[in-house]
Amino acid sequence: MSGISSSICTQIMGSFLPIVISKEDHSIGWSRFKRGATDPQLLAWTEKVLESFRTLRQAVNKSKCLDLDEELCSQQLVELAKWGGRAYRKFFGNDARDLLVSRIQMMGAEIPAPTFISETVPFPWEVLYEGDDYREGDSTMFWGLRYSPARILTPCKDISKHIMEQTLPSDMLFCLHHHLRLAHRREWPEIERLVRGTSQDRFRLLGPLGGLTEIRDGEALLEYLDQSSHNMVHFACHCQQIDAGADALLVSLIEDDRIESNPQVIQLGTYTFVDIEGHFQRHPLVFLNACQSAGGADELRETFNLPHVFIERGAAAVVATACPVPDLFAAAFARRFYTFFLRGQEITDEATGVTTSRPMTIGEALRETRWYFLERHNNPLCLAYGLYSPAYYHLAQPPAAGGVTC
Repeated sequence: MSGISSSICTQIMGSFLPIVISKEDHSIGWSRFKRGATDPQLLAWTEKVLESFRTLRQAVNKSKCLDLDEELCSQQLVELAKWGGRAYRKFFGNDARDLLVSRIQMMGAEIPAPTFISETVPFPWEVLYEGDDYREGDSTMFWGLRYSPARILTPCKDISKHIMEQTLPSDMLFCLHHHLRLAHRREWPEIERLVRGTSQDRFRLLGPLGGLTEIRDGEALLEYLDQSSHNMVHFACHCQQIDAGADALLVSLIEDDRIESNPQVIQLGTYTFVDIEGHFQRHPLVFLNACQSAGGADELRETFNLPHVFIERGAAAVVATACPVPDLFAAAFARRFYTFFLRGQEITDEATGVTTSRPMTIGEALRETRWYFLERHNNPLCLAYGLYSPAYYHLAQPPAAGGVTC
């Protein structure tokens, strides 16, 4: 495939580590192991993880600041390590852990992408902790910071059939809920600036103007997304559980840069994807920067509600939160993620002082974003963001940028 940098080619070939999970066992490569942790156990531990995330969320809301004090950060890293360590040791037995270590060592310098392939098994895998003593709360031992974990929610689909590359130019639809003031003031304008890197790139706000005048409900929005040219769809919105166990995203029709006191709100529910048959023609990256967009710590999580329906509809990649995230944190996390994913990582040669940009896969971009918030802001809430697609999905690189044929 042309236009892929050599570093990305290497990661695709070398770092993908599939972990296929069934009800009774799981496999790593060709080796199968009996599961040591049941779904109910994982759900119970998930609730403990979400309790820690709630503590962090409350601290951000109280201080109205991204920065957390070191003591709180350390306390919550220990708490997350406790439950992440239990899940790691219980889910993977001794033999499975030994095989994981050997397989990861074989990958050399590349960052591994352990990829959980299952429709039903619940857990925020980013907090898996492989340290010997959880009381150390060693940040380098969490899988979301150590590796690039991902989930495949469609196990019957051949991995090779997944979309690897987001084509150019960039074309984003930005969906916003009017109550999220920081998303309106910061997340929207700064992400628009990142998306509009060239004159060919496009950015559109969901609103009542132009070609979006007929979108008045979730069904119309879904039909529009099926046929649109957008290769990215970003939701800065609320998420709520509705009737009959379904989840729904709530977005507003925003006109230009003004927010009306009571704009029309559209509800896009998981059952809408059942009612309206179709398929995304452009296979977009979908970012669900919403409250509890992966489902709650109960039976709903077993289907990963919203990520699952977007993936089944044809989304190439989905990023979602496992719990409610403060508006302030959500806006900042999204801006940093798109900086890495769309612009790459700046690297300065110590000898020459020349700075270049290295393309990043979506897994790498999420990992670097998590590290950014932990190192800059002492904030482990970054581990609440998960990836629901192969970690090697990436932005196409034009030949002029140094791409090579893979």
